[in-house]
Amino acid sequence: MTILTFIKQNKMLALTNSAVGLYFLTTLLFKGSHNIGFALLVVTGIIFAIYHFVKKQPVDFIPQDKWITVSFVFYVLVFVLSLIFNGGKIRELDNPSRALLVLPLIVLFIQYPPKLKWLIHIIPLGAFTAGIIAIFHRFILHYSMAFEKQMHIQSGDIAMSLGMFSFAIAIYFSSKKQVKFTALYFIAALFGILASILSTARGGWIGVPFILLLIFWTYRQQLSKKLLVTISTGLMLVIATTVFIPQTKVMQRIDMVKYDVNEYFINHNADTSIGARFDMWKSAWLMAKEKPILGWGNENIIPKRQLQVEQNLVSPVVVNFSHSHNQFIDDLAKHGILGLLALLGIFLVPLRYFWKNIISSNSAIKLTALLGTIHIISVMFYGLSQAFFAHNSGVIFYFLLTTIFYGTLKEQIKQAQH
Repeated sequence: MTILTFIKQNKMLALTNSAVGLYFLTTLLFKGSHNIGFALLVVTGIIFAIYHFVKKQPVDFIPQDKWITVSFVFYVLVFVLSLIFNGGKIRELDNPSRALLVLPLIVLFIQYPPKLKWLIHIIPLGAFTAGIIAIFHRFILHYSMAFEKQMHIQSGDIAMSLGMFSFAIAIYFSSKKQVKFTALYFIAALFGILASILSTARGGWIGVPFILLLIFWTYRQQLSKKLLVTISTGLMLVIATTVFIPQTKVMQRIDMVKYDVNEYFINHNADTSIGARFDMWKSAWLMAKEKPILGWGNENIIPKRQLQVEQNLVSPVVVNFSHSHNQFIDDLAKHGILGLLALLGIFLVPLRYFWKNIISSNSAIKLTALLGTIHIISVMFYGLSQAFFAHNSGVIFYFLLTTIFYGTLKEQIKQAQH
């Protein structure tokens, strides 16, 4: 390797890793800030892929690269087919097209991958930043909820993911007996979790117990039972304390859940947050039974719901929503069984690769695989109570981070083999 080539590679590595870091730091900074790091990475990836194509340079693809590419392309293709057969507007492809925009990053990361040594420090800093922003919104600007101007549910979920990533990283450092980083990034994790709590995005809280169990299970052999109990007890105490602080409105949100469920099942009132969701799920399920293959498409959802209301099948409140507040049911109604299979594909294909490496004896591989697993499972949980991919921020967050963690894991495996 010549000195010139070495300098060139270092510059490209610095560029890609700076763009990755920029995304984690700015994704919750202000409305639309999630596009900054994403745009820089995508432009770099496209230019790099075109350069490779023009120069006819070989790309060292592995079978998993192809499977992930196929799953992402199939996901977008289903939207195209739905548009052709169900009608609609071309802008419906805006969000799913992000899955195609990240594909050049697979090529880019083969040669210039995100560095784990960078991620394990920048992710907690992103979680800490999210917590500071949430505190500023709630207690300085006196917003009714954190990220009020930025789609608070999406932001709260993303903040929770940053918190869970940071917690996994803290446990990783704990297994390495690095006390300072363990403490520092445990605090960062709490700031990410706090940001989610202050956003009042209840959907982000559902998967937390499962994710924590996953982290503890992954490191069960590296950490003593006493330490695991101490960490988990401390975490639960901090969360419980936060929950009961009136300003966080957590107890208020929990009481609202009880009220909404009671209203729906006892008084048959769907005009509440959860009641509306129940009837939207019912509406979507009825649609899916009528057109099971390619669904109804986006444009036909509201007219069909209006017809269901006229038939007294669902409450009139469902007409106010363009999606079903459940990613799985929403895709089933709009794009049929093909849509649901495509959605499961973009989750399960990369998840399989992460999961099989989570038991690795190599600490770097284990952590990277765990981060990828946490990411995918968390987004699947978010999808249970909302259409996470109905928003640009959610689509970018999922596909970009999946590609980042995937590229990082491949690099760690490559290094372990040499």
